[in-house]
Amino acid sequence: MSTLFEGDAKGEILQLRDKLDGNDPSERKQAAKRCIALMRSGENVLSLFSSMLRCVKTSDLELKKLTYLYLVQYSSQEPEQAIMAVNTFVQDSQDFNPLVRALAVRTMCRIKLESVAEHMILPLKKCMCDTDPYVRKTAAFSVAKLYEIIPEAVENAQLFTDLLKLLKDENPMVVSNTTATIFEINERRTTPIFQLNADTLSPIISAIPSCSEWCQTILFDSLARYIPVSSEDASFLIDRLIPFLKHSNPAVVIGSFKCIFLFMEKDTREPKDLFPLVIPPFITLVTSSESEVQYVVLRTLSLFVLKYPKALVKEIRVFFCKYNDPSYIKMEKLDIIVTICNTRSTKLVLDELMEYCNAVDVAFVRKSIRAIGQIAIKIEASSRRCVDILVELVKGKADYAIEEAVCVVTDILRKFPGEFESIISSVCQNIENIKEPRAKAAAIWILGEYCHIIDNVDTILDPFLDTFHDEQPVVQLQLLTSMVKVYLDKPESTKDQLQFVLNEATKDGNYPDVKNRAFVYWRVLSADPEIAKKVVVFSKETLVHSGVSYDENVLGELIKNMGTVAGVLHVVPSDFVRRVRYVPEEDEVIDDGGLRDWKQLRMNDSSKLDMFIDYDPSNIYLRIANKVEEPVSDLAFALNKNAIGMSISGQISFPQSIPALEFIEVSIPIIIQLENGANFDKPEMQMALKSSFGTFYAVDRIPVEFLFDENGNKDPDTFRSVFASSSDEITAIVENASIADQEQLAERNIFFIGQNQNKVYASFGFQPNNYYAVELTQEGENINCLIKSNQPKYLQVISSCSRNLFSQK
Repeated sequence: MSTLFEGDAKGEILQLRDKLDGNDPSERKQAAKRCIALMRSGENVLSLFSSMLRCVKTSDLELKKLTYLYLVQYSSQEPEQAIMAVNTFVQDSQDFNPLVRALAVRTMCRIKLESVAEHMILPLKKCMCDTDPYVRKTAAFSVAKLYEIIPEAVENAQLFTDLLKLLKDENPMVVSNTTATIFEINERRTTPIFQLNADTLSPIISAIPSCSEWCQTILFDSLARYIPVSSEDASFLIDRLIPFLKHSNPAVVIGSFKCIFLFMEKDTREPKDLFPLVIPPFITLVTSSESEVQYVVLRTLSLFVLKYPKALVKEIRVFFCKYNDPSYIKMEKLDIIVTICNTRSTKLVLDELMEYCNAVDVAFVRKSIRAIGQIAIKIEASSRRCVDILVELVKGKADYAIEEAVCVVTDILRKFPGEFESIISSVCQNIENIKEPRAKAAAIWILGEYCHIIDNVDTILDPFLDTFHDEQPVVQLQLLTSMVKVYLDKPESTKDQLQFVLNEATKDGNYPDVKNRAFVYWRVLSADPEIAKKVVVFSKETLVHSGVSYDENVLGELIKNMGTVAGVLHVVPSDFVRRVRYVPEEDEVIDDGGLRDWKQLRMNDSSKLDMFIDYDPSNIYLRIANKVEEPVSDLAFALNKNAIGMSISGQISFPQSIPALEFIEVSIPIIIQLENGANFDKPEMQMALKSSFGTFYAVDRIPVEFLFDENGNKDPDTFRSVFASSSDEITAIVENASIADQEQLAERNIFFIGQNQNKVYASFGFQPNNYYAVELTQEGENINCLIKSNQPKYLQVISSCSRNLFSQK
């Protein structure tokens, strides 16, 4: 087999084509294997497409698999030839062999061509009802693949009905694949096709014990989306899931743990009563599994201990680092140790961290020193011991340990002002050993902040001034600030040093940030040194936490994604996954129980937001749907000047943000004043929505019917007079519509005058003295509208609203 991946592809393509086109079955199969091997090794074998395509129609299952692999890879580059394989796919989906049927369905749905995918709908419907469970489970997954390519066709083909039936399939593998498919489609759709509730949960619960371990992980991911309806429901689910914590597959353990963790919030039992059942399996994985598995488990536990830091206090020794642990495992263990360390275990932990500071792994030593500083800030009673350890490190011979210790000291000095200033002398004595920019900036900050208690601070700063232009920007910025502080404390002895630094910092070619800060300091010092003192010298904010911490909402999102890439990276999915969702036809006009008749607005950009609108004479009702996996905030709404003088009359109470993939509804108070900024040039309502995603522009018809009143109810003689004498008129055609009946016209304040065969006469009007006579003619499937008036300025606006005014809904 290894020989398939050896050799040079140059000059070999012609030989492979001859073998593929030949009649020898064994040579054809061997050539197909070599072709796939070249493809897998990165060679471009697109030129063999037509030859490989001829191999599709074969009874040799192995050759068929090889050909299908090739077609999946290259069909998108040869769409015209790829369509020729459709008949073979369809025939294979009806083969007597279930492996062939499943292979055909799976392959065809992976070819991302609409022309191919469209032919797959009928075979897929048949395979979802197949007698063989292997075919059914493959077909279930294929629906999600097909939905990614042609969502509209899948919606119209009613595949979801067949898919939901598979949730009650007798085979647990089919149930697990169907569940995964449903939630995958839900991620790509504005409204879910299925939601877990107390009634629909039972098939998934029943399937979990019977399926394979990888199917169990799929079901656990789906189950994690369920919200228990009661504490009894949560307790029942937790008790059903606890046995899976002892599974041999770590993915199953983490999946069940995630569900238990989420359900604990609804359970009436105290979390501490469940910890003895939940924690031991993880301790076993941390101590006995492979390093890669340990890493995933530790990343999961690091989220768990942020929520329940006391849960693992008694197990802290488990997280002590072994000499042969990989570096990435040691780093994770350190984070957990700092999080679960308490007053009782401080001495034990600090003794262990001191040992780590003697290790040969530089990154590990640096993190161990940071951990000491984090414990000092977290547990005030241990701060003296931590400072003593840091002093020994600063006096040591390892440059990297000295540098990290100096950085940690700055945090401790801020946390405990006036308590540990004795450590400053040790920093000053060893400052020449500091080379790293970050540590150098920290040491210079100490010199500037505590210049009033440091003897000969100007002498200590001199070497840094000599190398000012060679330093990194972070060091230059800190040196500027510290030099100003020293000058304000000792102006006479440091005046020349400050002038030198300012001159050097403002030279052409220096970093813009450094240059700008130097100019600011220079100007402030020239104006008034006392003002400069207030700007530069002030009390520093006390540190609350210097370890790992997350916003509560972010932590909740990460916990929901335990065991996934987001849970391992500790990055919420919306930060690296951008998915635009398909809006089904039934969502375009959303049924809101009859309360609102939502209409989707035309927007300049609908990739991230959709807007729906409805009106009444006093309010605009707006529904804003967030289509991406990222919250949107900073909302504001504005109306452009329009023909009916509609404007916003009060404050709009937008929520602080629209969560990812959700929508909000707001009512916007309006007032209509005809003489208030009317704009007759634009027969549409123009509006803008400002947001954190940018500004979105939308247009809609002007609801001119809100103006209509009893002024339009005239006698037939007046109607005939206006209709006969008015020279101002406009015509409009409403396609695919029927004329509204008298009742519908009356609801719009349009008054029926009479009817003559296929013509209807009506009138409407509004103050002051605007009167309109209209003739509506039904011609086939269209309405011809002739509108006449004694006030022509609104004719264009009324014409643009003809469908809403005169046709049946």
